[in-house]
Parts: sequence; C-alpha cells; structure tokens
Amino acid sequence: VEETGLVLKLGELVIDKVCAQLARWAQSGDKLVPVSINISPRQFNDTDVAQTLRRALERHGVDPSLVEVELTESSVMNETAAVVSAIKAIRATGIKLSLDDFGTGYSSLSQLYKLNFDGLKIDRAFIVQLGKTEGGIVIVRAIVTMARALAMRVVAEGVETMEQVDMLRALDCDEIQGWLISKAMPPAETQPVARNFVVVEA
Repeated sequence: VEETGLVLKLGELVIDKVCAQLARWAQSGDKLVPVSINISPRQFNDTDVAQTLRRALERHGVDPSLVEVELTESSVMNETAAVVSAIKAIRATGIKLSLDDFGTGYSSLSQLYKLNFDGLKIDRAFIVQLGKTEGGIVIVRAIVTMARALAMRVVAEGVETMEQVDMLRALDCDEIQGWLISKAMPPAETQPVARNFVVVEA
C-alpha cells in the first residue's frame, strides 16, 4: 500500500472517518477524549496533512482538541524545512502531535527539541523487557527523563500486565495503552473508552 500510493487515499479516508465518528459520539453529549490518528511517512511527506485535517474537522464540526496525530521517527528524522513547516501547520490547527514507536528510529535530542512534539510513545519492544531485564527499566527511565525535560507527555505502548503498570507508575509514565486496557474494537454508539489509563496519581 505504501509503495503503490494507495496509502495516501487510505490516510485521507481514515482522517475523515475518525472525524465523522467523533461527531457521532459528540451527539450523545458525553465528554469525549482525543482519538489518535497514525500518519504514514508517505502521507506526511507527500501530502498537505494539515489541510486534510483542517478540512475534515470543519466538514464534521469537530473540535481539534479531540484529535491527535502520531508520526513515526522515520517521518521526521531528516528535520528539513518542509518537515518543520508541516509540523507547525498541524499544530496551528490545534491538534497535538506525538512521536510514535520512540526508540526504533534515529531521533536525536536536538530533533526532539526543535520539532516540539506534545507527546512521546515508548515502543512496545522496550515495555516487554520491563521485569525481564535490568536494561528494560534503564531504557524506559532514560526515555521518561528525557521526555520530562522536553515537557512531553509519555505513553507506554503494548502494556499487557499489571506488573508493567506498576513499574511504569514508579517510572513516572503518564499513560499506557495495550491489551491490558482493551483489544481493538469496532465503534459503538458512545465512545467505548472513557479515558486512557492514567498511571500517574492525581
């Protein structure tokens, strides 16, 4: 799909479908939480994602604070003027940005600082090592510490056990996602998850 260019049409369709679903959920009157949309490197680099997002938000009357965009490290590692401009354009819509699958690419500290992401998602590969190797804890602690210094929210991906939750709480991680919370499910009449599983005590 990535090579044929179909991912561009698919990505545009996903953005529209997410906004349409948020609009339907909003009709219930319930307080909604943001929904994240993964943007492929091809879509980010070859299309005007900010414009696509803006049009979908306007078409369905959705508050931009209810949409978050996730980009992979490979999408932004070149740190070109075009990348910086695209990120600024997305942020200008009021949508927050997260760096997805962190630790599997080649981001540098200077890139993270300059690109000004709102959040960072720790790749599952590091989470599964928690409780298994000492290195797992060291790496996650280093990522959380770095994200904190850059004022970024930290989300742990692929959490499957309460042991991992306890360790992530101790490491000051903000949120988790994974099968422990819920497996993928089709849309319901109301938003199925009231809010992400927050592991930082209020």
